[in-house]
Amino acid sequence: MSRVFLFMSIISAVILSAMLFFTTPADIGPLGIFVFFMMTYLVMLGIMTILIQIFVRFVYKRKKMGWKDYADAAILAFWPVMVLVFISLGASNLVFSLIGATISVALILFLIRKV
Repeated sequence: MSRVFLFMSIISAVILSAMLFFTTPADIGPLGIFVFFMMTYLVMLGIMTILIQIFVRFVYKRKKMGWKDYADAAILAFWPVMVLVFISLGASNLVFSLIGATISVALILFLIRKV
């Protein structure tokens, strides 16, 4: 499963870099902006999966990740996207964007851990 996330992350990084270098938000429109946010999420999902896998291997001393570990990676990967959304909605301060995204991700992690 980790290899699938890594493969998707690499492909998303290539698409994301092409979008950043060759287009503008006015050229790609709303659907392109949605694709940009999705590609950002998929890149971060690959990175978070690798980081959680390293954490599970060294801290919990397990060789395989459980479904809650994958859920944690998916939620933590959403944090940069939430920060970008707060900024694009016109949050008055970068600190408020970071705090809002952090509180939201912490609440979601708490709820997933209780399931």
